[in-house]
Amino acid sequence: MDRLIKISILILLTLITLMFYDFYMLGTFYFYVLGIFLLYDIARNKKIKLIHVWCFAFVFIILSEVFLTIGETLDANLLAALKFLIIANNVILMGYFSNESITSEDTNNHYTYTPRKVGGIFLIILVLIYFLFNLPSALIAFSSGRQAGSEGQDYVLSSIISSAGFVLPSVILFYFHYLKKTPLLVPLLFSLPIFAILFMGGTRFPLLFSFLGFFITYQNLNEGKISVKKLALMVSAGIILVSASFAMKEFRSNSGQDAVYAEEKAAYKDIPTYTSQYFSNEGVIDMTGLMMQHFTFNNHLYGTSSSFVAYFWVPRFLWEDKPTMLGHWFIRLYRGGFSDGHSASFGFTGDLFADFGYGSLFFIFFLGRLIRRGEIFQAKALASKNYKVILGAMLYPYVFFFVRSPITATITFLGILFFFYIFKRIIFAEQLEIKSI
Repeated sequence: MDRLIKISILILLTLITLMFYDFYMLGTFYFYVLGIFLLYDIARNKKIKLIHVWCFAFVFIILSEVFLTIGETLDANLLAALKFLIIANNVILMGYFSNESITSEDTNNHYTYTPRKVGGIFLIILVLIYFLFNLPSALIAFSSGRQAGSEGQDYVLSSIISSAGFVLPSVILFYFHYLKKTPLLVPLLFSLPIFAILFMGGTRFPLLFSFLGFFITYQNLNEGKISVKKLALMVSAGIILVSASFAMKEFRSNSGQDAVYAEEKAAYKDIPTYTSQYFSNEGVIDMTGLMMQHFTFNNHLYGTSSSFVAYFWVPRFLWEDKPTMLGHWFIRLYRGGFSDGHSASFGFTGDLFADFGYGSLFFIFFLGRLIRRGEIFQAKALASKNYKVILGAMLYPYVFFFVRSPITATITFLGILFFFYIFKRIIFAEQLEIKSI
């Protein structure tokens, strides 16, 4: 019955959304709807779940555009795009709540991990390789903008290597702090070159979530055993990284680099406008409106766009005519002045809409069900207190990035899975213990 009530409320919200004719008022209305849901559900569950990350990312990445760049502009295409994105988010929630009755099952299998003697040396070498491989492009990005830093890079190779930056700090933490019982400062220092590269690269999301993966792994491995000193160290490091990320954003804005969607500090008007100054406008509403116009007069792609994730790994020298991602080719069709490495963000609906139009809502519904499945896996992983905690922690950035760019997020997560299992085989000696009830 509880599920039916929640789904009925979402249907009502969808009908209310269709009745709006004011772009700014619709954005404000949904901002408060998601805000109230997040505050209530997090307080009720006393933990942050994947669906909370999804909804926050929707506000952070998509709704912020309403208040940062579009404002009270009267544009029917933008209004239609915002309505579609909100309805799609409601459909995600419907899919999620329709799957809410599924619960995780306890398992009696418990894994223990013994560190190999060469594991620490191997991890340090990997950090050095990662640092040296990414240093040239990071320095260029820091001095000339992230698009300049990405020039000439192989997209697939750079995506896979960047995945190491997400998972390596957490693996280092697990190996040195949890298994080898070193002070927390040791894995923090070993991870510092990775954080430095991500900072210089000019994109806040990888920096923040690489550290958040580190923090979530630490918190779950030490639940109930975190000293004030260790917590203060982690919080201090987090504050420094968050402050650095905002400083990086300010530096890039003031230098004029990467200014595709320029953001200006807004005077206080209301809570959504004020808080959105600290969020990240990615131009998703703008691109969605443009795309909806395009496919009014052109055929949909019927799977070509979404299926890129299945063949992205094929080198272009073997397939010269391999299609490019939607965010790369579409923006060049209607806009100009972009470097070779620039791609626009179309959000979680972009590729599916390009393929199936409004019929994409059918597939979007099942994305909501997948989020619920992901939560079940994550709950078991985080409760395991073993190496699987890392993978559970990595689901947070994956879901957050998925709202922005599902193809890129999935490619990155596949890279995370690759490194996760490679590291597991090389640096740990695994033993399976079966405990009786």
